[in-house]
Amino acid sequence: MARVFIEEYPHGPGGHCSSTALRDLLGFHGHNFTEDMVFGLGVGVGFIYYSHPEMKPPVYIVGRTHNMEEQLCSQLGIGLEVVSGLTPEEGWLAVKRMLDEGVPTMVHADVYYLDYLRAKTHFSAHRIMLVGYDEEKGVAFVADNDRDEIQECSLENLSTARSSAYLPQPAENAYYLFQVPDRLAPLEEAIPTALDKAVRFNLRLDPDQVTFDFDGARIVRGVKGLEDFASEMDRWPEKMDEKTLSLLCKTIYVTAEKGGTGYGGNFRRMYGRFLKEAAPLMGEPRLTDVGEDFIAVGDLWTRLSLTFKDLSENGAEAVREANPIAREIYSREVEAFTSLEEVADLIREGA
Repeated sequence: MARVFIEEYPHGPGGHCSSTALRDLLGFHGHNFTEDMVFGLGVGVGFIYYSHPEMKPPVYIVGRTHNMEEQLCSQLGIGLEVVSGLTPEEGWLAVKRMLDEGVPTMVHADVYYLDYLRAKTHFSAHRIMLVGYDEEKGVAFVADNDRDEIQECSLENLSTARSSAYLPQPAENAYYLFQVPDRLAPLEEAIPTALDKAVRFNLRLDPDQVTFDFDGARIVRGVKGLEDFASEMDRWPEKMDEKTLSLLCKTIYVTAEKGGTGYGGNFRRMYGRFLKEAAPLMGEPRLTDVGEDFIAVGDLWTRLSLTFKDLSENGAEAVREANPIAREIYSREVEAFTSLEEVADLIREGA
């Protein structure tokens, strides 16, 4: 086909790329959720401290789990297959076939190459939803959380974005095959499971799942990652030149605040809003209190991020000012996840 456009796709802006795309996709199939609920059911809240000597800068942090999409589908009873590792030609033909069948398709793409974003840095794990294409114009139609309306991106740049190999997560021409049923698992069952998994990822992982090496990178997850982030920060000025440290300060601001982090606060305010939304559904008002705890931690993340941004031209000073905030975040997140564990146990016992 020369032109395809899935007009009934219900796109709206959002605070995070993947949870927005999944919210809209569920709406397309007749299931209405808030973005906060999607993020929470997907066990999106987490922390990953990633370091790689060949990366520029050599440290990267992210406040969401790596498998949020898979977790959401598991909780709600949605079939999912993630396909990756294809050539650019194979990747486009696979997606094109889905669009020809009227199926909106989520893919990974490097923000740097997407025409409409004009991003200045690379990030290859951005999720966008493709809702059509026009071969004569040479464009794809893209639903992106960062834009209110459907955008156009050249097919050439889309191919480059989907093939980007930039660390920490190369795009690999990945795309998602969803099988959304007419009836989803009830929230009264899905929410407790999601709460238990969030506690486990952040507090209760086995040691070999917390800290490990992968493809030359050192990865530390959950509150242990937060602890290492705070404790190793003091040594950054010794390990990096001024230019690299300045870039790291700016990168932390983007990844924890400015980028698609649930409207800032490194996803913590988004997760807090999920808990407050879940409280009446579960008949458990204590979830509201824990939600407020996470929102307060999100405010600390904003303070930390702005400190790095405002002092980014003097990285050593930025580290000195930010380090006590990072240590407080670590302490407060341990408390918040511990409180969540207690409430989740009560919900499970009362089920």
